Amino acid sequence: MLLRSFYFLKELLINIERSKSVTPPFFIELFLIAALIIVLSHLSKALQITAFSILFFLLYIVEKDKVKVFLICLFSLVFLFYSPINLKGEVGILGKIIDKRGNNYTIFSEKVFSDRTWYSYRNYYKIYYNKYSTVPLSTGKNVYLFGEIEEGYLDVEYIAPANNKSIMKIKDNITNRLYENIKNEEARDVLVSSFMGNLRDKEVFKETGTLHLFAVSGMHVFLIYSLITSFISILVPKRNLRLVLSTFIICSYLILTGFTPSSVRAVSMLVVLNIFKLLDIPINSYNILGLIGYLNLLYVPENIFNISFLMSYAASFMILFTSNNVKNTSLKTLLIPVASYIGVFPLSVIYFGEISLMGLLVTPLLTPAISLLIICGLFSALLPWKMLHSFSTFFALSVKKFVKLFTFFEPFTFDSQFLPLFLWSLVLIFYVLILTHFRTSKS
Repeated sequence: MLLRSFYFLKELLINIERSKSVTPPFFIELFLIAALIIVLSHLSKALQITAFSILFFLLYIVEKDKVKVFLICLFSLVFLFYSPINLKGEVGILGKIIDKRGNNYTIFSEKVFSDRTWYSYRNYYKIYYNKYSTVPLSTGKNVYLFGEIEEGYLDVEYIAPANNKSIMKIKDNITNRLYENIKNEEARDVLVSSFMGNLRDKEVFKETGTLHLFAVSGMHVFLIYSLITSFISILVPKRNLRLVLSTFIICSYLILTGFTPSSVRAVSMLVVLNIFKLLDIPINSYNILGLIGYLNLLYVPENIFNISFLMSYAASFMILFTSNNVKNTSLKTLLIPVASYIGVFPLSVIYFGEISLMGLLVTPLLTPAISLLIICGLFSALLPWKMLHSFSTFFALSVKKFVKLFTFFEPFTFDSQFLPLFLWSLVLIFYVLILTHFRTSKS
C-alpha cells in the first residue's frame, strides 16, 4: 500500500511538472490560494467560505486542466477549518525557547490560554524577561509563560521552565563558546547573527537597507551547504549517499537558527530538491518554492503575517525569476541583489513605512563579506585559536564600520503608501518585460 502511494505521488508530481497548461506553476498557485484563505479567516468565516467558493468556480471555468483545479481545491480545503485566535488581556503560553540573546527570547508556542480556554496554536513570540529563575532559561527549554498583551506587545510577568533536555541545547553551547572566545560585544553580535540570525544592534544595518543580510536566508544556507557538499564529495564517492549525508547535516543547521521561517524555507528547498534528485522526479524551482510555502503555512498558518517569512519568499521568487531568465553568470550576479530588493520593497513600505536606496549599492559590496563572516563565526565557536578569534573580531568590526559609512543617506519615509507602491509596480512590470525579452531574444 505504501509503495503504491509512493508511485502515485511520483506520477502525480511528474504529470504536474510536464503539464504545459499549468500557468502559474501548480504549487505556487496552491501556496497563494492557501495564503488568501488564511488572511480571509481573520476577517470573517462567511467571507472566507464565500471567497473560496467563488474562486474555485472561476478557476473551474477558466482553467482547462480540471484535475489541477480539483487538486488545488482538495489541498487548500484544510485551511477552511483554520480559525485564528485573537489574544488579548492576560494570556498563558506553552512553548519552547528557540532563541536566547541575553534577556531577549524567542518562543515558539504550542498552546495558548486566553478567555479561560486552552487552544492549540503555533506561532512565534519575541519577549524580554530579566527576572530570576531557579531553572536556567536556555534554548530548547519547554516553558510556560504568563503575561498581558498591551497594544500588541506581550509583557511577561513570569516564566516557568521545565527540566527537559533538548537537542537545541547545542545552539546554546555554540553561542556560549563564541561568547567566551569573542570578547568584543559588537563583534560578537555581528558574528553570531551572520549564521544564526536575530541581530540585536539593528539600527546601522536598517538605515542602509542591509538588515536582510543578517536574517538567515537562502544565501547563508547555500554557502554552508556548499561547504558541506565540498567536504563530503572528497570522502564519499556515491552520489546518493552524498545527497543523504548533506541533507541530514543541513537539516541539523536549523537547530542553530532556531527554526526561523526564513531558514526553514531555505533548508526545506534544498531538502526537497535532494529528495526529488534521489527519486528522479523532475520539478522546477518555482514548484519547489510553492510546495515549501504551502507546507510552511500548513504547519504555522500565522506565518503569513510574519515579515521574515514574507520577505524571504518575495525575495526568493524574484531571485528564481531572474536566475531562470538570465543565463550569463556575471550579469546574474549583478541582478540578483536588484531582484531581491525589488521583491522586498513593497513589504518594507507597508511594514516599516520607509525604504533605503543605499541597499541597492551596499548589498552587492557586502555579500562576499557576509560569506567570510559566516565562516569566521562558525570556526571561532568551534576552534580555540586566539589568532582566529582576533581576526574574526577585527573583520566583524570592520564590516560594521564600513556599513556606517553609508548612514549619511537617510532612508525615505512615506506618509502615503500609494505613490511608492505605484512606482514599484511600474518598476516590477518593466523589470519583468526586460528579462522576458532578454530570454526570448537569446533563445
